[in-house]
Amino acid sequence: MVYPGVIYFVNGLHEYFKIDLESLPDKLSPIANFTTENSPGWTVIDECIYFIGGIKEVNETKHFTVSMNFTKYNTTNPNSTWELISHNRNLRWYMPFVFAFGRKIYVISGYRLVSDYYDRKDKVDWTYWGEYYNLDSQTWHYLPKLEGFETFSAFRTALTDKTIIVFYSVGGSVLLLYDVAKEEWIHKEHHHPNMYLANMVFHPNGLEQCHCRPALFSVANNTTAVVCHSTLYWLNNDLCLYGYDYVQKRWFQSNSLRAELSWSLSLQLEHIVYSPLMFYLDDETFVAICRVTHKELGIAIIEVQRKPHSLNVSLKFSGALLIDTECFGITLSDGMAM
Repeated sequence: MVYPGVIYFVNGLHEYFKIDLESLPDKLSPIANFTTENSPGWTVIDECIYFIGGIKEVNETKHFTVSMNFTKYNTTNPNSTWELISHNRNLRWYMPFVFAFGRKIYVISGYRLVSDYYDRKDKVDWTYWGEYYNLDSQTWHYLPKLEGFETFSAFRTALTDKTIIVFYSVGGSVLLLYDVAKEEWIHKEHHHPNMYLANMVFHPNGLEQCHCRPALFSVANNTTAVVCHSTLYWLNNDLCLYGYDYVQKRWFQSNSLRAELSWSLSLQLEHIVYSPLMFYLDDETFVAICRVTHKELGIAIIEVQRKPHSLNVSLKFSGALLIDTECFGITLSDGMAM
């Protein structure tokens, strides 16, 4: 069966790969490398990689800062080099969430270096949650501030319906929504105590049968959720799908795919080292990729059946891909589906 769609992901700190789901190769090779900066945000538009917010060394002084450069790489041109688009963005977040909407590229959330935070020469207003770059006017613009959240702390960020940014924290029990089409915050209840995963004594509604809460907390805290119909989804290392419905304010746990997959994860349930990454294809189909060995990537296409009071999954495809890498092995950092 053919599955339309393309997955882009980054291995380690600087190797970028592309998986065409319609014609899976036996082996993957990098389509681009970026070694000047680490821990960036990035997105792909028309097969061009846009890269922003990496950490770089300051003049070989062993001090580090977050770069303000915004660069572009055309993956279809064999002679392409990284092209500087802008060097004057406003916020020094590293590892921001980056995506395109129309002629705007949004750079949202992220983390800040302590050295940058206390460097008053930059005069950065750290209370903004993000900004966007207008490709036509070549200017940067802030997202509007949110009343009651004047002090920003880093949130995980995802996108739903191509227009709604979901800010969430499973360690802080907070979830916020921003509409990029209307350029406004959606004022709904932001406090979600049942989403909290950091306390292993507390048992959130819907996770009574979950026996690997520490691993789930690690996955949800460090990977981008797939968001579909008001539910945030993660694939845990027990190979169950977990979903948090922010309307019902409860969790759902699916059956496990462990017995169906052609590859396995040699990890203990209570610990996780390599988090699976998951991507949205359509409302009933997700793609998961995960490190299986230091040179092998597992891939699974999953059918998702979500009902008001249950969550079930079945396997549509399972396979493994060899990775041609110059790194010490496979360490999946981030990715996106197109």
